[in-house]
Amino acid sequence: MEKVIILLAIGYAIGFYVRDRRAKEVVARQAAVQQQEDERRRQYRQENDLSDPQNQLRFIDECRLKAVPPVNREAVRVLYAIDEWIKDRQPDWRFAFEVAMGGFIKTPYAPDDPRQKRAFNSYSGKRVDFLLIDRFGNPVLVVEYNGSGHDLSRDADARMAVKRLALQKADIPLLEIPEKMGKSDIFAALSEKVGVFEAEERTG
Repeated sequence: MEKVIILLAIGYAIGFYVRDRRAKEVVARQAAVQQQEDERRRQYRQENDLSDPQNQLRFIDECRLKAVPPVNREAVRVLYAIDEWIKDRQPDWRFAFEVAMGGFIKTPYAPDDPRQKRAFNSYSGKRVDFLLIDRFGNPVLVVEYNGSGHDLSRDADARMAVKRLALQKADIPLLEIPEKMGKSDIFAALSEKVGVFEAEERTG
């Protein structure tokens, strides 16, 4: 009887050892698979990290690029009208097009105030069609052309509302040019808008 008990105990111990070893092997295999998956993900993130200049070079090198007009055909007409108006009426001024708003509108420096960062991120990536600056480089007027493609995007009006508010809070006048406005009318609109804010500056 004792031999039977001993044999049963040995059998149980062997069975327990085998099961425990198999369980450890399963855990080890799962850990190895997880480690390989983690490494694969890490390598993927590293190879596709857009903040890495080497990746940026590789991404660009892998694709074909072509030059396209930075201003659509309709807006080109407005561009040349603004250029002509500046040369005739404000020769010390200059202008640029497709300018990111974060380049000429800033929030106060307050690193501990999350509202400043939220506000800046709300408008900084949005672009204005034309930005006019004075001889000192100060922004004096933004011109937006509301052409035929203006309403193609569902959120066009919402994005425009954000731009209007940011410009208003930064005290930068905005002139919106409707579709098909003629050159003489553009000249008149520019002169009227500039005359208004110059008068406000003198009285303010």
